[in-house]
Amino acid sequence: MADRWLWLGGSVLVALLSTWIAWSLRRQPWVQGLKASPFFSPLLQLLRFLYYVGGPFAALLWGRDAVVERRFGLAPLPLLLGPSLSPEERLQLWMDGVRGLGWAVFLGVAAWITLVVIWWAAGRRSDGKTVPLSLSIPTALREAFFQETHWMFYRNGPSVALGNYWGTWTGLGIVALEAVLNPWWWEALREPEKRPLTVVRTGMAVLSAAFYLQAANLWLSILLHWGVTGGLAGWAAARARQGDSV
Repeated sequence: MADRWLWLGGSVLVALLSTWIAWSLRRQPWVQGLKASPFFSPLLQLLRFLYYVGGPFAALLWGRDAVVERRFGLAPLPLLLGPSLSPEERLQLWMDGVRGLGWAVFLGVAAWITLVVIWWAAGRRSDGKTVPLSLSIPTALREAFFQETHWMFYRNGPSVALGNYWGTWTGLGIVALEAVLNPWWWEALREPEKRPLTVVRTGMAVLSAAFYLQAANLWLSILLHWGVTGGLAGWAAARARQGDSV
């Protein structure tokens, strides 16, 4: 039981230390030179992968019940399990998948409409034009994979201890605390070019928590996240181009 909280606390500590160290060093000349290097972006994404995805799966493999697969959203796939399942169990898995997909479509459409309104309000420049979301479809998929895995991990321990409902909102509270203590998050909110994407990602954390209560499925969560953010980014870019051409 203690391992679960050690892994979770360690993840929060790593996030806070890394963001504050990066913030304090951001104006150093050698840091500016590193950011200009062609190796910086791949290295950064590798480190983010190790943190967002590697950490939770390390806890799953070596954490002595630090991660419970069902609470983590690792729903079994009927096609892969094959003859190991009875017909009744296979049918139940398919029904759960269909139900989860239905909730993903319903919540995805509702979230897309809501986030369009939020983006419209948050993404206005002083000249009245809109700010496009700096997010491509492949990048949206990567971020969906990273963030949904991270958020699912933060729900795991609280959900085991408190049950799905209170554990879900406790996990969201930990995510919110991590964001509030991150100076980069506040800077992004102050900058007009970064604010819309930051607000959208905040909304996605709430959407992810709501979907978890209906279908604790990591793969569907990633699909939902990617569909909403990728679709929103494409629509926002089209609207921005249309506005610039007027």
